[in-house]
Amino acid sequence: MKNKRQNFYQAFSFLNSWIVFVFILFLIKKLDLLYSIRSISILTFLFVSFLGIYFMSGISGCILEVLSSEELLAQFRRIHQNARELWPGFLIVFAVIHLLEFAVFPLFPSLYAWRKLYFSLLGAIAAYVLSIWTVHKKYIKPLGLPGRAPRFSLSFWLVITGACFLEFLVRMVGYIHVPDLQWRNILDLIFNYIHVFEFIYCSLHILEDHPEIKMRFNRSQEIFLINPMSAGIIQSLEYWFLRGYPPAFVVLKALSPKTYQFREFNRVIWQDRYYKSGVLVCITCFTSNCYEAYGIAKEFKKRGSTVVMGGPHVTYLPDEALAFCDSVVVGQAEGVWKEVIRDYENGTLKPKYQGPAVGADFAQVHRELLDSPPYIAKEFLETMRGCKFRCHFCTIPALSNGQVHAQPVASFVELVKNIKPHYNNLVFIDNNIYSDPGYAKELFMALKPLKIKWRSQCTIDIAKNRETLKLATESGCTGLLLGYEVSGGSFEKIQGGKFAMAQKYKEYTEIIKKAGIDVKGHFIFGFDSDDFMSLFRLWKFCFSIMPQFTVLSLLTPLPGSGLYQEMLAHNRIINLNWRSYAINRMVFRHPHLNPLITSFLFPIIQPFFLMTTSTIGLLIVMFICSGMVLVYSLSFFK
Repeated sequence: MKNKRQNFYQAFSFLNSWIVFVFILFLIKKLDLLYSIRSISILTFLFVSFLGIYFMSGISGCILEVLSSEELLAQFRRIHQNARELWPGFLIVFAVIHLLEFAVFPLFPSLYAWRKLYFSLLGAIAAYVLSIWTVHKKYIKPLGLPGRAPRFSLSFWLVITGACFLEFLVRMVGYIHVPDLQWRNILDLIFNYIHVFEFIYCSLHILEDHPEIKMRFNRSQEIFLINPMSAGIIQSLEYWFLRGYPPAFVVLKALSPKTYQFREFNRVIWQDRYYKSGVLVCITCFTSNCYEAYGIAKEFKKRGSTVVMGGPHVTYLPDEALAFCDSVVVGQAEGVWKEVIRDYENGTLKPKYQGPAVGADFAQVHRELLDSPPYIAKEFLETMRGCKFRCHFCTIPALSNGQVHAQPVASFVELVKNIKPHYNNLVFIDNNIYSDPGYAKELFMALKPLKIKWRSQCTIDIAKNRETLKLATESGCTGLLLGYEVSGGSFEKIQGGKFAMAQKYKEYTEIIKKAGIDVKGHFIFGFDSDDFMSLFRLWKFCFSIMPQFTVLSLLTPLPGSGLYQEMLAHNRIINLNWRSYAINRMVFRHPHLNPLITSFLFPIIQPFFLMTTSTIGLLIVMFICSGMVLVYSLSFFK
């Protein structure tokens, strides 16, 4: 009886944490609106119905994966994979429900008064049948488990009867008409909430009769890989929808013993149920999300887990991170992670591990990438690390110690060939793909026969080497992110290095664009010579080169950069709240700009630059204006 009560509370708590899935199912259910369109073709009706069933089966499979401990959180990429496996059973169940409805009530009109009770009972029966189908298809059959007769306790019947009665009451409330309120939509959302609860509760009941399933996914050795969300609502939503697979996850999985089970948390909305004791927790972070990382690390330590942190921010400020975790990896993990695992298993974990500046041998990581699913491997297409320039504001020189380390061209080409059947448009994550001109030329020649399309980051001096630039185009390069940072006439060009080419930025940009390569421009506002008039000059320069996409950032003294050390030494930093270091707030005293006013105006300035100085921005403006004209025209004629 105690376990049954636990199932109820677990199902209720689990459902509330997955309310977004209930809403998705509600939106899918709204496809039923097409039923009321008389002119709809039978083929369209069948397609829409099947689409709804397909998504329901996929989401149900994701729910079961978490209930069985196969996963600790929902993986949206798994919806399609689960749906391909589970849709036949869901199709049969929903087809039977509709056939019964069309057969029973026309034949027995007197039963129409009991229609609401009928659907309430049918919803619970469907939830139980679908939970049996899902558990059997995903676990019982693949694991070769014996079939067992279902066992029903009094508490099980009480919970299911209560859910049916609640649904019946809600259906009766449906007779109430509330003007100016989406009453039908509210009721449908409640129905979905009840049906998902019934599915979760029945699935927990069935899993309880098959303890081997949870034992299969609960190993004694587990590693939690965590890449936290960023602070701020807008940035969190952006990263949640556009999150890529962290390269650090690939590295750690490649260098860890295969006896470990990995749990991955990539920019997820954190919940208490993710915490666990007795596991190895690996957290990577950068400056603006380190507070989120520290909070997660602190809670895991409270629960008795071992926490190791790494990433750029931890590399630059390891002692700060050690206040929240057990150990830190300074630099690249490739050269030290096996030692970290060995010391963890022996109970001799050291506070700090100093990794090599630019990484160790890529061979084992390369083998892991070859064995990884293509959607993961494509996120770690890196030809080299480091950059040949040592820009004052950049953290890369400190991270790579001013060195450049490239992997063999043959290995990189092998990886691209492995991914090509699945993805033809690739992104190379190099800091600067032109750091070594000789290597770049060899790489582009090797990529030519593959007939792929690729984009990467680069410095504008590639325009000075026409032969290599031509090879880049022939190898499939369609776009480059160029770090201009300043305009052609900026006073900051006296810093030298990359800025020494500022006078020729416009000329070099034209050469790259004529080669057939789209340009994405990155600019920085807030150098000591800047004022609001220089912002206008920067805007004019951006407009004159018209990149495909424009990114404008505020100068930020990130830990690890020479700029940070200089401003710290001169007591110019006024804000050490790391959440403010997301390159969109001014955190230091400026000779010509008010930090508060600049930070306040920047959310307006940034999209203005994008909309008015890039081809994509102008297209967005044209689309918005066209829509406004259309809406105005329709309202005028109406």
